[in-house]
Order: sequence, then structure tokens, then C-alpha cells
Amino acid sequence: MRIESGRIAMGFAALLLGLMVAVQFRLQQVVPPPTDNAQLLALLKASDLKRQQLAQQVARLNLSLNKKLSQAAAAEKLSKQLTTAEMMAGTIPVKGPGVVVAWSNGSAPVAYQLTDINLLLMVNELRAAGAEAIAINGQRITAQTEIRSAANYILINDTQESAPFTISAIGQPSTLTDALMLPGGLYDESQQEGLSMTISRPSQVVIPAAPPPSLTYVTAAAP
Repeated sequence: MRIESGRIAMGFAALLLGLMVAVQFRLQQVVPPPTDNAQLLALLKASDLKRQQLAQQVARLNLSLNKKLSQAAAAEKLSKQLTTAEMMAGTIPVKGPGVVVAWSNGSAPVAYQLTDINLLLMVNELRAAGAEAIAINGQRITAQTEIRSAANYILINDTQESAPFTISAIGQPSTLTDALMLPGGLYDESQQEGLSMTISRPSQVVIPAAPPPSLTYVTAAAP
């Protein structure tokens, strides 16, 4: 019985010793052995170098990002300038507040019926009142537009038009209306000559693009 108890005690002692050896081995794996000052200094230098490299990389990325943002802002600005230029040149449709004028011969005698001169006066009056876009019978009026009489019709952008005319203009509606209805202005003259003119202010005026210009001789000059 004593022999059996001794064996059990010896077994527990061996098991305890084995556990202690295993724990010591595990601690050696988890906790690195102490290093001397030279090794610590080398580690600090390596860490500082890595930090500097990361800081330089961040600076390069920030520079690249700022450059891309600047390019995007410049592209957006150029796009807005291009759109403005296209609207002013009449190469794209536009919309906005304004007036629509219906102008017809009414009961006017032949001598007082609408001509190209009347239309040119209308365009000039609207432009002087701040109209930013004008169309006559759907024909966009631009710097290249011709308005001239030809036989029994009027040529506008090489398109044959005749009365009645619908003149659309985008601008401040009240200012455009007041310009046309000034005493002695186009509205008064139309009433005196038997012409019919009505002015409306729709919530939105839509004006189409002008036909593309045909250029034969002009080319871009070097800056």
C-alpha cells in the first residue's frame, strides 16, 4: 500500500515538473530575451526611419491629391466657361424667364406691313433692354444671323419666314416689356400702323440652338 502511494506521489511530482518545464518554455517563446543598449538603439533608429518614410509617403499622397483636386477644379471652371460661351454663341439651347411677342400685320395696309427693318428694330430693342437670347419663329438670333428681305419673305438664318412672327427673348420680363411699351416705342407704333402685337410672360422661355455656322475662309490664328 505504501509502495503504491509512493508511486502515485512520484507520478504527481513528475507531472508537476513537466508542467513547470512546459510553462518555462512557453514564456521563453512569448517574452523575448532582454537586449543590450546597442540593439535598443538600432531598433529606435529603424523605427524612426520607418516613421520618416511613412511621413514622406503621406506628404507625396497629399501632394498628388491636391494636384488632382486642383485639376478637377480647373476642369470644372473651364467647363462652366465653355457652357457660357456656347450659350452666348447660340450653339446650345437655352431657357429662362423672359417674354414672347406675337407680332402680325393685323389690319395694316401694305405700306406698313412687317419687314426685315421692323424685325431688326425689335432685336435691337430687346438687346438694349438686356435680352440674353432671342429667337424669331424658332430661329436663334446670333452675331452671324442675317435678317433681310427676299421677294415676298424674310430670310432669317437662310430660312424663309413671313408674318406672323413669334419673337422669344430671355431676360428680365418686366424690363423687356417696358422697353417695348415705351411711349413712341414699337408697341405704340404697331398700334398706330394697324399692326397687331401682344406680349406675354410665360413662366419659362425656351430658345433652340442656332444652326452651325459655315466657315470657309476663317481659321484660328496662333496666339
